[in-house]
Amino acid sequence: MKSLLDLMEVHKELDELFARHRDLVVGLDFAKAAKALDAFERALKIHMEAEEKHILPLYEQRVGHVLGGDPAFFHAEHKNLLKLLAEIQTKSRELAANRAAGPRQAHQFLEAESMFLHLLDHHDRRERNTLYPELDKKVTVAEREELLRLTVGRE
Repeated sequence: MKSLLDLMEVHKELDELFARHRDLVVGLDFAKAAKALDAFERALKIHMEAEEKHILPLYEQRVGHVLGGDPAFFHAEHKNLLKLLAEIQTKSRELAANRAAGPRQAHQFLEAESMFLHLLDHHDRRERNTLYPELDKKVTVAEREELLRLTVGRE
């Protein structure tokens, strides 16, 4: 039987997109790194929009308030992640435009991304440990299949 934890596969894909961006920063290819970060943003927004539209409303209705998994936490984390991502995208574009940027600036930029990565990891763990497992307990097999189809296009 499929599980909503299958949605964590999308998180692996997002992690890979972000890792490619960071590899480009380390390689000092700041223009490509900025483009890779934009690609990550597009994929992240698609995933978050699907969660906001399909997963979280059902979670709020069926699961509600549980310790460490209040629906408001997920909404707030999405908002904060997008805010932090916009900030690092601005820094990434500035880095790409700085012809004198080198290894030191790359290190400083990667350090600036650390808060975003920490929040992203925290959010992923909350979804893996609470959101998806708790909602899995409250939906039918047909509902689960539909949620998976709607959020990642997988049957």
